[in-house]
Amino acid sequence: MKRLVWLASYPKSGNTWMRMLLSAYQQDRDKNFEIDDAFRSTISASRRATFLRVANKQELEIPQIDSLREAVQRSIAQTIKPPILLKTHDACVQHNGFPVIRKELTLGAIYVIRNPLDVVDSFADHMGLSTDGAISAMNNPRFSIGGKDAELVPQYLQTWSNHVRTWTEHNNFPVHVIRYEDLHAAPHFTFRNALNFLGWNVDSRRLKHAIQASSFSNLKQQEERKGFAERSQSSRSGRFFRNGKTGNWRETLTPEHIQQIVSMHGPVMEFYGYHLPCQSTDSSLTTETSNIKKQIINL
Repeated sequence: MKRLVWLASYPKSGNTWMRMLLSAYQQDRDKNFEIDDAFRSTISASRRATFLRVANKQELEIPQIDSLREAVQRSIAQTIKPPILLKTHDACVQHNGFPVIRKELTLGAIYVIRNPLDVVDSFADHMGLSTDGAISAMNNPRFSIGGKDAELVPQYLQTWSNHVRTWTEHNNFPVHVIRYEDLHAAPHFTFRNALNFLGWNVDSRRLKHAIQASSFSNLKQQEERKGFAERSQSSRSGRFFRNGKTGNWRETLTPEHIQQIVSMHGPVMEFYGYHLPCQSTDSSLTTETSNIKKQIINL
């Protein structure tokens, strides 16, 4: 019973933007798009309330949560009318011996990737971390967000590179990779490809409406007027939609910060076409990138 389609990404990489686009595409063109509409078209797979309901319990420990992921995803697959779009920031891994993403229930996934150099500043603001703290989290193979008593159960991110590779280097189900930068530079072409991957009929007028309705300026203005439920309480700026730029790392990161990201994630960055400003400092990057390409080609 494969019915689930995942919208996956590392945090602050464009997952919410993609959800807005898909939600706006599905609505009537004569209706004003509201940012909260995304919650009606896309489901979070990590809501603690859903786990408690499926388990019929008032509280759960983390091993119990991990063991319930199949039942939760199966419940969603059986009770929600397609298309079933599930948001997640989880890496596609196992935890406590249980797969976080159940392949037997999954039709496919859209994976949104963003230059990790740009992720740093946005992630730091969202989580209320320093730049050093955000880089440390992105380089931590045991990093997770959420918790057993939080609104969202634990989501296991691992390092930024591991997150990307767990979603893109398997053949369990089809995965369509979208670069945030391409969505920014060529939204019509990039979003059209996503719709084709989903098997949705592409209506040019709906596509244009979706892109206009979910423009960054529109989303930012709506948040300023009435707030946004997904804004982190830890956010330093107090905003979810901050600038939406690409290449902003040139203004926010020091050479030392850049080197910390590139030395850890350079091969995956290079594979996905991200410029490596410190590439000359590590001659092993090209070899490792070549190995990544071979692994993906051989799947």
